[in-house]
Amino acid sequence: MDEKSMGIILSKQQWNRLAQEELNDDDSYVLQYAKAGEELNFDVLFINIEGLLVNERKGNAIMIKDEEIVLLGFVDIPSIIYNPTNYHRKKNNRTIFELAQQTGVTLINEKNNIKNKPFLELIATHPALKDINLIAENQIPTSFSFYVLGQKDCHHQWKTPIIYAKNNDQVLTFKEAYLLLTGDHRMQEETQEYLYEVSHRILEIIHYYYPRIYEIGLQFVGMETGEIRIHSTCPIVTIVKDISYSNKKVAGMILKWPIDLAKEIRELKNDDKTMHTYSGETEATVQVSSGELHDDNITPFIRKSSQLFENVWVKFKVFRDHEMIMKLPNRITESWREQPEIVKFGVNEQPCHFVNYEDTIPLRHNSYQNPLELFVSDTLVESMHLPVDLVYQIQFSERKAIIGPTIGLLLGEKNHVYNLDYMEKFNDRFGEYHRYGGVTIAFSARSVDWEKRIAYGMIYDPVKKHWRYDSTPIPSTIYRRNFHQKKDNIRQLVDITNNNLFNSYHFKKSDLYLLKDTPEIKQHLPATFLLNNMEELIDFLIENKKIILKPVSLSRGRGIFILELNDETEGFSLYDYRNMTKVQHRLKDKEGLQVLLKEFGIFKQKYLFQTYIPLLKVNNRALDVRVVMQKYNKGKWQCTGIECRVAREDEDLTNIARGGEAMTLETVIKKSSQDLSYSLVYRNIVNLCQRFCRIMDQRNDHFAEFGIDIALDEVGFPWILEANIYPSFKGFKKLDYDTYLKIRNQPMFYAVQIQGFQILDEDALGNTFHFQKRAYL
Repeated sequence: MDEKSMGIILSKQQWNRLAQEELNDDDSYVLQYAKAGEELNFDVLFINIEGLLVNERKGNAIMIKDEEIVLLGFVDIPSIIYNPTNYHRKKNNRTIFELAQQTGVTLINEKNNIKNKPFLELIATHPALKDINLIAENQIPTSFSFYVLGQKDCHHQWKTPIIYAKNNDQVLTFKEAYLLLTGDHRMQEETQEYLYEVSHRILEIIHYYYPRIYEIGLQFVGMETGEIRIHSTCPIVTIVKDISYSNKKVAGMILKWPIDLAKEIRELKNDDKTMHTYSGETEATVQVSSGELHDDNITPFIRKSSQLFENVWVKFKVFRDHEMIMKLPNRITESWREQPEIVKFGVNEQPCHFVNYEDTIPLRHNSYQNPLELFVSDTLVESMHLPVDLVYQIQFSERKAIIGPTIGLLLGEKNHVYNLDYMEKFNDRFGEYHRYGGVTIAFSARSVDWEKRIAYGMIYDPVKKHWRYDSTPIPSTIYRRNFHQKKDNIRQLVDITNNNLFNSYHFKKSDLYLLKDTPEIKQHLPATFLLNNMEELIDFLIENKKIILKPVSLSRGRGIFILELNDETEGFSLYDYRNMTKVQHRLKDKEGLQVLLKEFGIFKQKYLFQTYIPLLKVNNRALDVRVVMQKYNKGKWQCTGIECRVAREDEDLTNIARGGEAMTLETVIKKSSQDLSYSLVYRNIVNLCQRFCRIMDQRNDHFAEFGIDIALDEVGFPWILEANIYPSFKGFKKLDYDTYLKIRNQPMFYAVQIQGFQILDEDALGNTFHFQKRAYL
């Protein structure tokens, strides 16, 4: 059945009304989906969201055959699912989100609407949209609203097939409403054209942030001045209801769209030649609407789209000229309203003369594998320190041609230790380079020409798969890979990159200690104190019986001691974990303890002492959890990996280097000494780490990656032990190499994303893109 079927998810109430043949006027449109399916010989299953088992991919389903309602019961759901409903219950939204994460499932519409606050913030802050006027607080719109419908095809090209207007509840054509609003028809066509142009820009940006939105309405409002301003988005159901009352033919066309789309997706999936060009998350472009929609009865609602290009994959060819020149084919420049005047590469900008030339080769299959060749003068190349043997993306914005992405790996101040052999360990971060291109340079702050803003270091050659010495402007985004730099240099790089240096601050154990009173996480932090004197240490030990001492500046289990009261005799036992072999010291009194601690230099270093947490065990082996949290967008964190580190038997520390073993969380929960729910433990851990990361985003620093060490106590309650800004992934490398590679790639994807460049879908061969919404897992 799956080869010729799709699923449509309905709310519990709507599904029940359909099952009982009691659909009301507001939701009778669902019958049109079944009718369209029959016309296309494509089975449509209506699935009840209530009780949908996402992981098992089963749900309660109905079919309509020859106008007969058939209850199918609990069945396997199709791999292509359409969601036309805007849900308000968190439970339903969570189900939709989980469904979207399923491998092999194509979900058409993870969302049907965008909340007004984030939508308007997106309009106000995105560079490509900042010229769009919003409604000011003191402005009151008229009763006229204008609606533009956006729909994407299987190649993720936006169409805007209809536009209409409403005056209160009366549905009007754009022409009718504009005349009523302004009393003057002379600017009607220009205003309508502007409305479409703005809509396309908004739709393209919506795709970048919400790539699984396939259809959405844009609502504009008319002002007293006759100006039309963006107001909000609206779900497809709103538009269907409006159009159904005024023009059933147009409504039928809209309702047939998801069936057509599902069938096209199915055909692409079944076609070996085009399979790799399809993805659920690719960059959107705009395509001319098909001619079959033109009809005298529906013409007022039909939109002819125009092709727009923002990002183009390019490779440069150098010609000799003493001026700064870039030659561009007219197929790029024909849609520009303004000619570029500046080239931007990294943080540097250079005035440039842009020359257009005739070229009829289409851009449709433009990609990393098929870049467009642009001509640049040798003077421009030398001035911009532009490596011309790489494939780049180029975008045109605000009279600038921006070449990128440009990514920096910031190394330590001892630049003499960084050579080509040293850089080989970074190579596994570039397995996905073909998805974004550009230049990556590893450099030390000591090797920067601050006056010219040029970084000298080593750039990665994706063809030869090794590094070479070269130079570029300071990159637009910098990934900090060492924390031994002068603070002034870091501040300068933060300023130059407009705060696009991420992991900008070395978060330490003492910083975690300072969060002890933060309401969101304080109950998950062990009682912790700075070691200032012996009396406080002894008092805390007497109260807790067993405690742990940690150096403030070290991580990964280095420099740790465990101190406990002896049960049978007076005195103390101090366990030294600084070396590979645990050493026990038995001491009769606190004076002897103090002498030994001084001998170890603990009072000269900064040390913390904290409660020892009795850990959950597997076969008498203690364990803790390493959670990798990484950003996929500014302010957006996701857990990209979880591993459990299980200690040797009767060992307290779980480090892999000390003989510990990596296991999955699910495995240790099943094998643990307690009867715990894996899903509950997992959810509690991830929610806690999300809260911690949101707290970090409230600081002035720019974080994008944490390795958070979580202790599970004997009842499965999570405790934050450490948050490492420079985490090790050795356990993942042994446990799940694919996850390890994805963790390694994610900071590179993030560096590309915050620059505004595209990421090719991992299966793409040539003409699909993805502007990353979340981590690639």
